[in-house]
Amino acid sequence: MEITAFERQVFFTTIRIVSTHNGEVSIGTGFIYKEDLPIDGYAVTFLVSNKHVLCNTDWKLSLNFHKKSQDDDHPQFGNSVNIERDNFIDLYYEHSDSEIDLACIDITNFTNQVDVFYKNLHKKFVEPYDVKTLSPGQQVFFIGYPENRFDLQNNLPILRSGYLATIPEVDFNGKKQFVIDAQVFPGSSGSPVFAATDGNYRLLGVVAATMIKDQKLMTIPADYKYSVQQPIGLGIVLKTELVIELLQDAANKISERVKAVLVTEGKPWKLRSG
Repeated sequence: MEITAFERQVFFTTIRIVSTHNGEVSIGTGFIYKEDLPIDGYAVTFLVSNKHVLCNTDWKLSLNFHKKSQDDDHPQFGNSVNIERDNFIDLYYEHSDSEIDLACIDITNFTNQVDVFYKNLHKKFVEPYDVKTLSPGQQVFFIGYPENRFDLQNNLPILRSGYLATIPEVDFNGKKQFVIDAQVFPGSSGSPVFAATDGNYRLLGVVAATMIKDQKLMTIPADYKYSVQQPIGLGIVLKTELVIELLQDAANKISERVKAVLVTEGKPWKLRSG
């Protein structure tokens, strides 16, 4: 199967995040992004999600990747590689603003395993674009694991769609966010939201919350059980500029550590050109 088209690649940029602790289980979505460090020759691979998905850094983290085929750079459907980490506080970075529900973890060592297959989002996907090219009512897509539903046999997430429900260049409720008209359920937290604009797909943001029947905005944990309160088909999406802030800050912090190690080991380093 050819997976060169973005519509297929995005199925392999998304990872199901499972955290467990003393019988409790939390499930959410994350997506993979590779960031070049300002130090020449170094790059880092991040798994981006929400703080409320990744904040339990002392829990056991479980990520399920596809196993790479031995004869070519393709996934082995039905054959997975599970990677677990009991404590990942040393890999965890969150947005500097405590009110912004975004975080990431450095999974570089995980993805460097030769038998792991994945696709990472590239810089072109998060490049600035003219937001005025987007219109309310335009179709958007998001991919993840709603209510922990996915293709169990082939370890594939579910692609869903919706529509822009607010004017994208206006910050909804005065925050860097917008609303989509879509059924956003637990497990979708951390899902990347994208749309076609200027002839290319662009990351518009990350799913962070849903709107419930009493009209209050609410971030619902992945293991939340609905009772009287029910979602009304509106989701809150944090804008891409916040994702860029998170990734750049995390990359800078990692760069400082890398430089410190290189200096300690007496190895030369230089800033990446351009």
